[in-house]
Amino acid sequence: MDVAQALEDVLEALVGIQKDVNRLKTASVSRQALRKRIKDTHKRWLPVAGVLEAGDVVDVGHVQAVQGDWAALVKLTNGASPKRQYKPLLKSIITKTETDLLHTFIKGSAIQTIGDVLRKLVQPVTDPDLLKYVDESIRCAERNCVRASVVLAWCAVAHKIHRKLLSLGVATLNADFARMKSDRGPMFRAFTRDYALSSDADLQEVADAHLILLCRFLTFFDDTQYKHLKGALDLRNGCGHPTGYQPDPVKLQAFYADIAQLVLLSPTFA
Repeated sequence: MDVAQALEDVLEALVGIQKDVNRLKTASVSRQALRKRIKDTHKRWLPVAGVLEAGDVVDVGHVQAVQGDWAALVKLTNGASPKRQYKPLLKSIITKTETDLLHTFIKGSAIQTIGDVLRKLVQPVTDPDLLKYVDESIRCAERNCVRASVVLAWCAVAHKIHRKLLSLGVATLNADFARMKSDRGPMFRAFTRDYALSSDADLQEVADAHLILLCRFLTFFDDTQYKHLKGALDLRNGCGHPTGYQPDPVKLQAFYADIAQLVLLSPTFA
């Protein structure tokens, strides 16, 4: 059974019923055809509810809450019950089904398959140091710890950028930072930091935002590539600090696609 599609079909039928109930000129729902539509839609709902209750993607309590509303609604169809009793039940079933069941199911299903998707994106990575971060990041994603997954994946990005920049030599990096500081171009004029690195270890103290800006200055990225990597860093920062932001699997997949293309698998950073 395609559970998501089945839920969408039930919702579509319910919305149609809700509109017809609201349009009634009578105080009660006396039309047999309308009451039969409700019972028929309930029959379509029952097997979906069974699948959801047997699975572990959505909260069983949410399924049971919708079941309770359905039981009350079907009971109304046994007679010409007042329209005012139908309205709150229909609204409640539609809202709970969409928010607590459909949306949660879609996200939960994405989590169940996210590991395979992410592994395909970074499959060519063979560097053991990178794989330590990537493997742990993907295992976090598979356990729905998406923020932790983002932070760990960025560690792999930072590792590779550090290695590339350090290959230039500390003296060259100091000169490059100084040249970038003096550049009055629109992308670099806001950079005012003085860096005087004395060893490779000092690069660990440089902000990631400044490192990727230096990569842009050195033309390791073009403007569009820099923009996307900056967006990935912004996501990492949003996940690495206490905020209410919780990226979903779709956002995580896009993040992985960007960092894989721009850094992890890029010949520039080989």
